[in-house]
Amino acid sequence: MKSSRRVAILLLSAGLLLCGCSPSDDHAREEGYTGPTLPARTAVRGEWKEGPAEPEQHKPYPYDLYTHCGIKWLRFGGRWWVLDSVLPGAEQVKGEPPSRNNQIVPGYVTLIGPDTADFDAAGMPTMQFVPSEKEPPGCA
Repeated sequence: MKSSRRVAILLLSAGLLLCGCSPSDDHAREEGYTGPTLPARTAVRGEWKEGPAEPEQHKPYPYDLYTHCGIKWLRFGGRWWVLDSVLPGAEQVKGEPPSRNNQIVPGYVTLIGPDTADFDAAGMPTMQFVPSEKEPPGCA
């Protein structure tokens, strides 16, 4: 009887431990969870990547960020987004960073919530964007 009770407690403890390994959406950022590690991308001439019109949350989409005027704006999910903050920490994309002489940074955009999207690329910190009511100005 005592051994079956120990087995039951052991199984219950293991089940609780396994259930607690995955951070919830509410606490993911607070707990330091930053998402999957993705492979570095290379931009392919003539194959512009900008994600779907209706992206799913927490799914990284290949995205080519045009940087001619700097990194401040991106168009994703049918709307314009503006850079809000740069998040220090572990890189989400592992591999060789893109050439500094290129005006396209190949990476990934992940919709974190209805009003937050992250851009990640090799050799760069996560850049967090928020929706914008206006379109970006032209380059000066």
